[in-house]
Amino acid sequence: MTRRLRVGMLAGSATTAFGGVSQAMQSLSCALAARRNVDVEVFSLRHDAGDVLDFGAIPVHVAPVIGPKSFGYAPELLAMLRRRDLDCLHVHGVWMYLSVAARRWHAATGRPYIVSPHGMLDEWAMQSRSLKKRAARLLYEDAHLGGAACLHALCAPEQRSIRRLGYDAPISIVPNGVDRLADDAPRPAWRTAYGADARVLLFLGRVTPKKHLAELLEAWRRIAPLAAATGWRLVIVGPADPGYGEDLRAIIEGAALAASVTLAGPAYGEARAAAFRAADAFILPSVSEGQPMGALEALSCGLPALLTPQCNLPEAESAGAAIGISPDPEGIIAGLIRLFNMPLAARQAMGENGRRLVAERFDWNAAAAAFEDLYWRITTPLDHASVA
Repeated sequence: MTRRLRVGMLAGSATTAFGGVSQAMQSLSCALAARRNVDVEVFSLRHDAGDVLDFGAIPVHVAPVIGPKSFGYAPELLAMLRRRDLDCLHVHGVWMYLSVAARRWHAATGRPYIVSPHGMLDEWAMQSRSLKKRAARLLYEDAHLGGAACLHALCAPEQRSIRRLGYDAPISIVPNGVDRLADDAPRPAWRTAYGADARVLLFLGRVTPKKHLAELLEAWRRIAPLAAATGWRLVIVGPADPGYGEDLRAIIEGAALAASVTLAGPAYGEARAAAFRAADAFILPSVSEGQPMGALEALSCGLPALLTPQCNLPEAESAGAAIGISPDPEGIIAGLIRLFNMPLAARQAMGENGRRLVAERFDWNAAAAAFEDLYWRITTPLDHASVA
């Protein structure tokens, strides 16, 4: 290619507080910017919480929000997008003003956009606040998704969820990648407090009801004697939704689990890497995910993982890197019993299987190459019909 492609990345936030969506956008943006023929710029909404992620030399444009942050109305965003003479726009997430802005940008410029829902259109997500989402679909989201040159799914289950909702735009499946985590991050305080002989089961992600952490604590309560006998501790790391962290703390105190369960709060950057390096296994009992970054990072660090089908990583169980669980207390207990009784050599073998799987299947350079090809196709009229 003789010319450079100008790509805009648009998300509800580019901060640490926005979780896996902004993290995935950051990693993809950096991988794309390293390619020879692509220029990337990031556009997001201004939020009070969290630090802006490190995008290196990539320009980051932040539009102030007026009114409810959940919708993110940013009147300056459209003009900001139009000033940058983009060839195409890549929208990360739905249900916010960014959907309206992307549609209006397309109408004003005639240039294409693609949408990555990041799991926000799966069955559980659609049932949560369903009345608001039905209204949003009528008002702007159906037009946004219907007008996309292509929709991006992280995996086949997400593709099926999108099709069940009736959207017939081409869909391209591109999995997330995994960034290498620091090897020399400082040891977390909770690891030191538990002692060298303890074994740590780690949850790392947004502390929110869809992750079924209350159900995990109920399972832990029922199995506490076995956890104590085998030396296992549970550490929950991540930013909590308003009120939910207090709910979990009350469960821990009411069930007298404080000696074996730690709510460690959020961890970013080196602290996030340190949490994975200090753990012995990972659990995500979620009922709704796109493709969870925390689970992929855990596998890349050689941690055996306990994952629900809704984590959309069936290849992890097939590769012998994960134990499949259901998100209810009984299903979690079954997985915990299996983990607690597993010999060290078996856990290490699972960990190596996870490292191998991630290295072979989840690479940001491969994802960037796939997206660059997709961007060229949607911006080239003759290729537009062959997007998917």
